[in-house]
Amino acid sequence: MPSVTMRRKRPVTVRTLLWTGLNQEEMTEFCGGAFRVIAATGPGNPGQDSKITAEVFDELHSTWVGVYTGHHVVRGVRGEFYPIDETVLNETYEPADADL
Repeated sequence: MPSVTMRRKRPVTVRTLLWTGLNQEEMTEFCGGAFRVIAATGPGNPGQDSKITAEVFDELHSTWVGVYTGHHVVRGVRGEFYPIDETVLNETYEPADADL
């Protein structure tokens, strides 16, 4: 049976873009089309979390992932996209040079 091990995240530089709820065109361009705005909870979407205002497609897991307004979307090291809260982003990543 495997034992629990400690791992440290390798220093990698990723690109992020803040979803403001008003920058759909910029997000769509950033995500290469793997971004869509979704309707709030209502008759058409009764089970959806009403705080989720958009989705990004995570190619690694072949699924759409909900994005809250105010979250950053990260383009990962394999080109995948995923949302991250600003607090977690700041705890996990530090600013990097723009020379990507």
